[in-house]
Amino acid sequence: MTGLAILVVFYRDSERARKMKVGDLLDVVFLSNPFHRGMIEKLILVGTGICGRVFSWTEFSISPLSNILGAALILLGYAFHWWTEKGHQQAHEESHDIDKIVTTGVYAKIRHPLYFSLIVMNLGIALAFGVLVSFVVALLTIVHWGLTSWREEEVLMRRFPDEYARYMQDARWRMIPGLF
Repeated sequence: MTGLAILVVFYRDSERARKMKVGDLLDVVFLSNPFHRGMIEKLILVGTGICGRVFSWTEFSISPLSNILGAALILLGYAFHWWTEKGHQQAHEESHDIDKIVTTGVYAKIRHPLYFSLIVMNLGIALAFGVLVSFVVALLTIVHWGLTSWREEEVLMRRFPDEYARYMQDARWRMIPGLF
């Protein structure tokens, strides 16, 4: 019975997926719950790192320096994530569910500090394992979070046009002051 229920749910969702427009699909990819997307990325990164070590995939590691640097980036990323998350109560909500713009604390300087912290953690994981595949996946997550920030800003500009436009002028940078 459980298998049949899973097939029915899969079929229903696949029908809905076929009827989705490209914009809706992009929203699923870039505006769904960032916590879930971040956890999936971590699992993939750790999985590729473990597989790379077990199966002797191509390494770029300059052990132990890259391992130490990776561990430091993971810890710094988590600390920064925790610190910025304290000031944003809706940090793990889907973009469409955000009901106010946070402009205080680190958000007064950069608009997407949580995404930046996820990028730092992902690069740290890749460096800590020193496996080329993990590093490529980490680079893809940089692209993912960059595109997510752009897509989220489009949604927020439609939802809070004047307020978000002012915020973008005050906090000029998305993630890295002076660079991006």
